[in-house]
Amino acid sequence: MSSDSTPDSVPVDPPKASRGVARPRSAVANDHSERSLEDENFAKIRKNLKALVAAEEAFYAENGAYSEEFSFIHFNPEDSVHVRFLWITPEGWAASGTHPELQGRDCVTFVGKAKAPPTTLKYVRSGREGFTVCDDARPVSQTLDRKSSLDTSNALATVDPAIAMKVDLRNLVRSQITWFAMQGIYARRTEPLALQYLWHPGVRVKILSADAHSWAAKATHSRFPGGSCVIWVGAVPERPATDKQGVRSTAPGIPVCDQ
Repeated sequence: MSSDSTPDSVPVDPPKASRGVARPRSAVANDHSERSLEDENFAKIRKNLKALVAAEEAFYAENGAYSEEFSFIHFNPEDSVHVRFLWITPEGWAASGTHPELQGRDCVTFVGKAKAPPTTLKYVRSGREGFTVCDDARPVSQTLDRKSSLDTSNALATVDPAIAMKVDLRNLVRSQITWFAMQGIYARRTEPLALQYLWHPGVRVKILSADAHSWAAKATHSRFPGGSCVIWVGAVPERPATDKQGVRSTAPGIPVCDQ
């Protein structure tokens, strides 16, 4: 080969591994800002739906039925949140909450067993009674940086103890009516009635007496030590009295409580 000849090949440095393009800090900051705003809006929906649960339970405790009229239950949605009922019966209800900044997504909650639990708009999520479930994060299968976020607090657990006990005693009335229609006698224990209603967290219901003509019961609550609520139906041998103040109901099927 002559001195001025060109080599058959020229060594080439191996390609360097691509490290990707770093995102500008401003873009990352915008992502965090948008996510923070999104979380705030979902928190507003949760707050309103929990307030709806409390309002409906208070109404049911005094009236023995739920209502879709916000004015009746003294509920008014706040913070630009829109709340609508998905279904409602005298024994239960389900509702959805939306926010104008969260198009195509919502949160849902329900109380009672009248129908199947509701599902969210985008990710078709559903939860247990009293829990609020939201479309507030993509499923884990679609993202690695955020987990599926479900609200783990139960609104029914925060209801005032007296309200919770009254609601459960009113549910006991409905359960006893159903049991009597099938058995021709009122239930002496609450265990056979558990498929129809689950008591509020912290509530214990005890049937004091029951026969083919009448029954009486008492409810206590772990957050109301020493106090109770009572109820009776039919010609009971003796109308029950509350534990703390000895209060007795003067009307059948109407629960009364210690103050």
